[in-house]
Amino acid sequence: MILSSVKTNQLVMPDTGADNIHPSKDHAKAVDWVFITDALNFCFWSRSKKEQWVVDGFTGYYALEAALNRAVKNGVDIANPEFYSKITKEQLWDIMKGDNDVSIPLFDERLRVLHEVGAILLEKYHGTFETCVKEANKSAIKLLDIVVNNFPCFRDEAVYKGQAVSFYKRAQILVADLWNFFNGTGWGEFVDIDKMTMFADYRVPQVLVYFGVMSYSDELMKKLQNDVLLESESEEEVEIRGCSIHAVELLKKSIEKKIKEKDLNVDVPNSSLIDYFLWCYRRKHAKEVECIPYHKTLGIYY
Repeated sequence: MILSSVKTNQLVMPDTGADNIHPSKDHAKAVDWVFITDALNFCFWSRSKKEQWVVDGFTGYYALEAALNRAVKNGVDIANPEFYSKITKEQLWDIMKGDNDVSIPLFDERLRVLHEVGAILLEKYHGTFETCVKEANKSAIKLLDIVVNNFPCFRDEAVYKGQAVSFYKRAQILVADLWNFFNGTGWGEFVDIDKMTMFADYRVPQVLVYFGVMSYSDELMKKLQNDVLLESESEEEVEIRGCSIHAVELLKKSIEKKIKEKDLNVDVPNSSLIDYFLWCYRRKHAKEVECIPYHKTLGIYY
């Protein structure tokens, strides 16, 4: 399926109908918009459709984009850390107001994240994430290090059976989103983007299981079907995320093998592109994929 979606040497993403909520890459604060969006990009799941946070008809991450896009249109300087480092509950509540009475999950945590990253940008980086990108000097790995080491809310780490592990989901997707948003040029030019792994969240594992790339034990599947909350950093939660990363790397190798066997003149999609494809596929084919439950964990890392 992924290989058949490679057209003119590029992996074509399933259309999710959300292009109109992205800003122009020529916008003066486009880099800072991507940064603040990914700073808030976590935990959108709900236990039922009645409990879903919805903005302009969009749910999940797209609801966040729609809310921020609406704020920009209303003259809110949402990409400016001078504003969001001191944003009040009332101001954030107005920005995140949904189509119904459901509020964005983990509202207080998002308020804290905005205060944290805004203060750090003002103190260390002249009030703009562009400074971080310049400092990285076109290296995705360097930018990842800058983000993880200087912005605590991006430090996605756990301990598994006494072993320290790191996922850095939001930090990696921040780098990859810049690369993707700017088409690998300008602010999005990274010479080592292929070193990023997939972004271990709760939706991509779901679609990996749907396609049989990954599987759950009967015991774990029963928990997920019964909506049992998995604690952050619990063994099962860490295993799902870790196995997802490994599964995508194996999937990438399988695609590379098929490209060589068929002698195709196409590039092997990197892990970021495979992740985007699977995430967009799940979004477009949500009803079909929902036969597989996704794990539910409360936290700011994904």
